[in-house]
Amino acid sequence: MGIGFLALWVGLPLAVGTIVVILLVRSRRTAEAGALSRLEEWVVALVGTGAMLVAAGSAVLLVLSGLQVFTGEPARVGGFPVANAATPEFVEKSDAIVGAGYESAWLEIAGLPDGTRWLLYLEGALPLIAALAIGVAVAWLAIGLLRGRPFVRSLPHVIGIAAIAVLVGGLGSQVLGSVARASVVAFLGERTITAGDAGDGPYEGLAGWSLTLELAPIGWALGLALVAAAFQIGTRMQKDTEALV
Repeated sequence: MGIGFLALWVGLPLAVGTIVVILLVRSRRTAEAGALSRLEEWVVALVGTGAMLVAAGSAVLLVLSGLQVFTGEPARVGGFPVANAATPEFVEKSDAIVGAGYESAWLEIAGLPDGTRWLLYLEGALPLIAALAIGVAVAWLAIGLLRGRPFVRSLPHVIGIAAIAVLVGGLGSQVLGSVARASVVAFLGERTITAGDAGDGPYEGLAGWSLTLELAPIGWALGLALVAAAFQIGTRMQKDTEALV
């Protein structure tokens, strides 16, 4: 990925989008105390534009990944845990290597069932939906800041939805990915494709079921939930202040 590619497909959309956002929002911004400075305005517009591009890109990838998963034949599936893996032959070229093995493998499979394809699609789609929700929330906040009214009633709900999307997308993707690979193993035949021991020593093969959860999405979701609660309080305080004035 060269500099020219980044400038054309990343830098140019960010620059054009930032200018368009500022021009569209500036005329509708309310004149209030504590308005953004010119530099802050450009930074917020840049962040908001980037968030919009992330949301749009996530929506496009949702469609493209669906086309790839449901129309690809044979279907290529990666990330299969390998058990009892044999030592690769190429490691013998170095005396410094005292142990080696394979941890995962990819397979190209013909005639994959539709149910398994749906699981594979959702594995990749859920994180994209989470990215789309976060992009919308950040863009929503950026527009509110540019208009001088960040504490609007709808923003806490948008951030709350993003928190749920991050939680479901992060954990659900891992669980569905594990279920999808177990489904593939069942489709191929557990007795013929999984690792085991025939009595004369272990032989390599795929693991029938493997799930290791990364719990970071829970922390991110809780953080976003607290941000949503903070904006909810800010919205109420702004409403009470306006009522006093």
